[in-house]
Amino acid sequence: HFSHKNKYGGLIQVNFFSYLHQGKKHPHYLNLISRRVDEIPDTRYAWSDDGDSIPESGEINYHEIDKFSQQEIGIQLSTIRNIGSYTFGINLKPNLTSLAEYRAYGISGDISVLTEPIHQIRIGIRVEELISIKYWDTDVLERNSPLILGSSSYQFSTVMAGIEAGSRLEKNANLNYHLGIEFKQQKLLFFRVGTSHYNLFTAGLGFRLPLIDFNYAYLHSYTNTPFEA
Repeated sequence: HFSHKNKYGGLIQVNFFSYLHQGKKHPHYLNLISRRVDEIPDTRYAWSDDGDSIPESGEINYHEIDKFSQQEIGIQLSTIRNIGSYTFGINLKPNLTSLAEYRAYGISGDISVLTEPIHQIRIGIRVEELISIKYWDTDVLERNSPLILGSSSYQFSTVMAGIEAGSRLEKNANLNYHLGIEFKQQKLLFFRVGTSHYNLFTAGLGFRLPLIDFNYAYLHSYTNTPFEA
């Protein structure tokens, strides 16, 4: 599977290349990920302080403003195991980050569990970045707090509705949520609507053939974000 995403009005380019091996007992999934942001203004050397340590417009030397990029390359290794009525999943994600002249190596991991207590009703819990460390060549060790999400979905005959919500394990953490509905027509055509903590409104459609799976999504951001639809 190959996927390219042009996100946040073209600010971020994301590429995925993945392979799924079904296996006789357990599936194994390999995903290569690349995220890149170009043309980031480098203003570190553009401030000519007059001695008061207060940045002012007249102290900016625009000839000293340069550009740099941020590049993230990661590998995702995943598998699932079925134990009774529960399905357990695990992700292991080593990564490499470059930001201007700096470099960092890191690793993170996720776990999840999914069950179907009643027919067509699924309940799950996911812990993203249960472990998350990144070591920079400046001898700085960066850590992220875990994100815990609970989810539930219900499958009607032609409609599936789902919701997930949670937050990070830290003080004053924001609520993360996603809510969506998918309508399936003749097992080939899919219509989708939803909302999330990122977007005021989302909509999409999908078309599935034996060898081709095409999806399109429209995201309308909240007015207090700097990103275009």
